Amino acid sequence: MPEQLDWYFIVWTGAVFLAGYLLGKRRPTAIEPPLEFDRASISPEARAQIENALQRGQKIEAIKVLREDTGLGLKDSKTVIDNWVSGRFG
Repeated sequence: MPEQLDWYFIVWTGAVFLAGYLLGKRRPTAIEPPLEFDRASISPEARAQIENALQRGQKIEAIKVLREDTGLGLKDSKTVIDNWVSGRFG
């Protein structure tokens, strides 16, 4: 009887390990190209509003203004504002 239990244990351990490996295996994802954005495409009024919002520490307001002015999506707008704040903006 103990031999049979040993085999059950080995089989179940292998099955659980295999299932965990297959379920946890990462699938390749597409790499997104870097955002190409020209700061000159922002209107002077929006640029002033964004600068004012950032001076007050209102990043969300700056993102909203940028989105309304340029039509960028939320993720891209956040990236632009983060780069703007950090000085990496071209």
